Amino acid sequence: MERAMRAGLIKDFLITLGFMTRLGPVLDIEARDLARTVKWMPLSGLVLGALIVLPFYLGLFAGKYWIQAWLTVAASVYLTRGLHFDGIADIADGAGPYPDSERFWKIIKDSRSGVFGILASVLVLLGQVLCFYYIYEVQAYAAAVWIFILGRMGCSAMCRAGQRFARPGQGILFMNGGDGRSISLAFVSTIITGFFAVNIQTQLIAYALTSLCIFFLYRLAETVNGANGDFLGGAVVLAEISGLLAFSMLN
Repeated sequence: MERAMRAGLIKDFLITLGFMTRLGPVLDIEARDLARTVKWMPLSGLVLGALIVLPFYLGLFAGKYWIQAWLTVAASVYLTRGLHFDGIADIADGAGPYPDSERFWKIIKDSRSGVFGILASVLVLLGQVLCFYYIYEVQAYAAAVWIFILGRMGCSAMCRAGQRFARPGQGILFMNGGDGRSISLAFVSTIITGFFAVNIQTQLIAYALTSLCIFFLYRLAETVNGANGDFLGGAVVLAEISGLLAFSMLN
């Protein structure tokens, strides 16, 4: 039984890694399996962040902090298939000009990018490059990894916050797993890794900013009467930005 439990935990983590990144294997799963990924999301960020940051820790482009920062963001976009950035762009397109429910969801379903989505994407990408520069300038490699952990914690939190607004689709399959135990495990893993990566002041500010972002998404979901996978992706990006701003503010 213990062996079966370990195998189940490993499978759940690999499912999480496969959906959140390109790094996980392709597994034969059922829809209900996605609910068990919520608690593993921050640790999938640990794997993603470590893989991206390790080459710079080993000396790749040493001293060339702008290039390291740019490559970090580029690798993040590629290894996550751009899904999280697509989420924040879709939300910006929908919420920018039309904050009412009917028009919001009509725009969300449109595959074309609008002005607000493009502007949001540019601001987010440039902002991440700028902030990662300051992280690499002080060679805070562990902090760079933790940013990816915090981002996935934001996704876990949004799974809980968005439950009552969940619309049919893939997003609801993740939100169904946003129970108290899963959220607690995700948060604890984020806090523990944070103690090895940044100081407590940076953690507290990052959590405060992330909470504001989740509250913003919650209120938006309330306004437009729904939340989907774009809200989860948007939560990842906004939580990453929160951590980056917190570090840049204090270092």
